[in-house]
Amino acid sequence: MTGLPLAGLKVLSMAEQYPGPMATLILSDMGADVIQVERRGTGDPSRFLKGFFEAMNRGKRSVALDIRDPADKARLLALAAEADVFLEGFRPGKLARQGLGYDDLSALNPGLIYCSITGYGQTGPYRDRPAHDLTFQGVGGALEERLDGAVTGLPPALLLGDNASGLYAAIGILAALRARDATGRGTHVDIAMSDSVTALQTAFVGMLGEAGDPPPQAEPAYDLFTCADGRPLTLSIAHEDAYWDRLCADLGLDDLVGLKRPARVGQRAVLKARIGGAIASQPFAHWAGVLERAGQMWGPVNRLSDLPADPQVTARGLLDRVTRADGTEQWVVRQPIRFSAWENAPLSRAPALDEHRDAGFARP
Repeated sequence: MTGLPLAGLKVLSMAEQYPGPMATLILSDMGADVIQVERRGTGDPSRFLKGFFEAMNRGKRSVALDIRDPADKARLLALAAEADVFLEGFRPGKLARQGLGYDDLSALNPGLIYCSITGYGQTGPYRDRPAHDLTFQGVGGALEERLDGAVTGLPPALLLGDNASGLYAAIGILAALRARDATGRGTHVDIAMSDSVTALQTAFVGMLGEAGDPPPQAEPAYDLFTCADGRPLTLSIAHEDAYWDRLCADLGLDDLVGLKRPARVGQRAVLKARIGGAIASQPFAHWAGVLERAGQMWGPVNRLSDLPADPQVTARGLLDRVTRADGTEQWVVRQPIRFSAWENAPLSRAPALDEHRDAGFARP
């Protein structure tokens, strides 16, 4: 493998905190030169979460600007004139009022891909509302189980809106770049966090009003179960009769072998309790051996702190250590996309605030 797939791509970003940095992290790992424009004096609001900021901004460069200052605004415009991609995450219209909207920057740089990541997008009655991820999950239909009382406790730890919008932004940017190769034209890419949450549920939206089979989660062997030593494991039999029969045989539940999906779903609570009782009779190591030999759909339930020791994570090289600018070491996630023909960028730390004040984009 030689070279980086996005080598030479110049990305300028004013998008802060999570979705924008998620998108630019993907691009940076593939070789793009990313300059992060931060607030002068204070920087990205997420800098107080040192590990978080490092994880999301490693491999990038930092320039601190105040766009209300004419000299700083001129510096930003000079960078935008050279950039292939510009990202921002302000409420709709804010940058346009500063003379930095899509129309302004595309007049300066007609081939620019201008990506806006906002809560509700550039249109619609909610477009000006402030919110964080949980609200976007609620609007996007991802909290339905909590309405039904099936899930209680703390709000979801996985920030669906932040992550999904960052991923969709990266996809949109790459598609726009491909189109620019053919047409020479730039475009405005409009990404809404709430849209992104709904889009992740495409298959289930397609089942609305259907009288057919319920989703995979309705199966009794699609859940978490606790072993005799207190360690949990997952089973993820979604609809497959053969895996169900094999599981029942391995658990000593011979009377359940041959039970078809409609009957399993209809008796979910009772059947889940029987599976749970069988698994609770032996420690994790016992079931790991049984389920692995059977080729069953199962796995451990890792905490994030367990991941560095997980053999699959280790074999994939998914985690690595990076030394921050203050000398502290921490874990980071490497790019999960692997290419046979190209490399991903070498691991490097996140920048100190305004570390690259006088730098421009690298010349090809």
